[in-house]
Amino acid sequence: MSEQSESQPGQGPIFICGPSRSGTAMVRAALNLHPLVHLSGETHYFDDLRVALGTGGDGRLTPEQVKQCEEYLLALGHRPYSHGGDPDKGRVSRAGFRARVEELAQGEAPTADQCLRAYCELEARHHGKAIWGEKTPRHIFRIDDILTAFPDARVICMIRDPRAVVASYRDWKNQGGFDFEKDPGHKETLEADHQRAKNSYHPIIIASLWNGAMKSALAAEERFGKDRVRLERFEDVVDDPQTEMRALLEWLGLPFDPAVLEMPMSNSSYEKFTEGRGVSKQPVDRWKSKLAPGEIAVIQRVSGKVIDRLGYERVGGASLGGALKHYASFPMAVARAFRANRARMGNPMKFLWRRLRPMLGS
Repeated sequence: MSEQSESQPGQGPIFICGPSRSGTAMVRAALNLHPLVHLSGETHYFDDLRVALGTGGDGRLTPEQVKQCEEYLLALGHRPYSHGGDPDKGRVSRAGFRARVEELAQGEAPTADQCLRAYCELEARHHGKAIWGEKTPRHIFRIDDILTAFPDARVICMIRDPRAVVASYRDWKNQGGFDFEKDPGHKETLEADHQRAKNSYHPIIIASLWNGAMKSALAAEERFGKDRVRLERFEDVVDDPQTEMRALLEWLGLPFDPAVLEMPMSNSSYEKFTEGRGVSKQPVDRWKSKLAPGEIAVIQRVSGKVIDRLGYERVGGASLGGALKHYASFPMAVARAFRANRARMGNPMKFLWRRLRPMLGS
């Protein structure tokens, strides 16, 4: 059973995904300035809660499973995913969530997909918006699930130069946007997330995940068509935001609104959170000064075929000798990253296979 939306044609739910540090937060921030759209923050639903429930998303839930969905989703309205949010401090009330889930279930036991829809719809309503959706980078490995669950959905897959992705991931830290005085304890949780990201970093790991993500996006575009899956290049948005955002909104079936060009500087690795900043061109070539020659060499060796396929230009002069230390440190880095992310994986073998499978393709 697929979960249909009541939206008009061209106005179904919108999902944004892509490799971490590829501009998903930027495009979400832009679209959320449109008078019709609100996309929830990262839910990790398709790769976490939906898998943990074991119902496939469209199976009927027990009362205990409905409660599990409620606790998981409402906590996201208080703090970001994995930050220990309080379900009773979010933007969506329990009563409102339960009422909307009951409406969608139409007298039957609800499904997990209906619970996700209820939460995201109510988030959109909270902001006075009609079109719902969400942004989770790692859902790039779950595009089939998304488009099967929501047949009128559109998926935006962000693409960015892997060298820029690696540099941004390596240097990421929160640059503001949270009010720690009003939310005691969140600062410590965020610092723990910084440490998790630091322990996950290795140029070969991030470049390999980028490979898998890009191959997953390309395969989804081929399978579902360009009317349902859009590969959105970060560099194009940064280079000419007005033209690119106009084209993106046209693809979504939405009127252009200049407000989308005034998105805040959010989740940057290098610049402080700023309201109404707009697009900066600095991130495009920053990797050239941030990465060492050995890092560039290993990224180009690991991701070279996909770099070429997507039209990014390799640079010369990258030190292969400098890359050797990264190959030598790779096994230990994998073990460290596995430990750091174990709590996010669910079944670790299935989690890893879903990411490795695209890499093994052409």
